[in-house]
Amino acid sequence: MLTTMPARGFTLIEALVAIVIMVAGLAGSAALLLQTVRQERESGSRRAALRIATSMADQLRAVRRPDGLPVLAISGIEPAAACADHSASCEAERAAERLRATWAAEAADTLPQGAAASVGVPNPLVPEYLISIDWPAVGGGTEQLRLPVTT
Repeated sequence: MLTTMPARGFTLIEALVAIVIMVAGLAGSAALLLQTVRQERESGSRRAALRIATSMADQLRAVRRPDGLPVLAISGIEPAAACADHSASCEAERAAERLRATWAAEAADTLPQGAAASVGVPNPLVPEYLISIDWPAVGGGTEQLRLPVTT
């Protein structure tokens, strides 16, 4: 008596189901990889903004006016106007203007295109500053960093 062995292997439907499962897994992995790359870019921008802001904060603590008031040229005011009431502070104001220019250039070079960096003086009678950095987020919108600095 002749017995036949059943054929071994996969049917076409089994192979198609396996391929569909594999493609779904690969698509999920690709989406996860893209999300990871996006988050790494955002994290890099945040790290760069924080490094730039803390560097500026350290430099602001080093530049002082003799009368104890905040340097106003750091916010974009002309140094001559900022030191009109106290001529001994003109050198500190000029140093602050140079500092602002180099800091803004560093922020523009390091952060994504469209970033804006500024330093505000909330109260001209108190040596406090507010460092603000805004940059476009990878997925759209704007990321922000605000760092208050007291000298």
